[in-house]
Amino acid sequence: MEPTYESIKSILIEEVWTGNQVKIKIKASNQDQPIETIGIAMGNQEEMMKKMNAEIAKMMASGMAVGAASSALGNLTGVPGAGSLIGSAASHAGVGYQMDASKMMQVDLTDDLKKETVVNAFKNLMSMYVFENGQWVYKTA
Repeated sequence: MEPTYESIKSILIEEVWTGNQVKIKIKASNQDQPIETIGIAMGNQEEMMKKMNAEIAKMMASGMAVGAASSALGNLTGVPGAGSLIGSAASHAGVGYQMDASKMMQVDLTDDLKKETVVNAFKNLMSMYVFENGQWVYKTA
């Protein structure tokens, strides 16, 4: 049986969210100790690609602005190659927009996405359970 949030709700004894990560504890009625696992809520790939492209565009625009400013400063100094040196120094110093990978991984934690994440986390443990008589039971042998 393919698990659903409704089908595992009775054995789900704990669900703790930290950001887009969930830690769950599962314990069936015939089980002595609960089992823990984690899941990570992921946005759809199309949305993640949009965010990544936006971050790349910001970084490129920032790089062009730093390059133009370096060139202008170099021209002001009157020293040949000063613009390249200033641009290189700025690049090594991390001047300009730095891509934030965490922004690409941010998701809107809707109830549906939370339920999907919990079910996917349970799937990591599913080999230890069997669905019998309308409920999940811990495999004892």
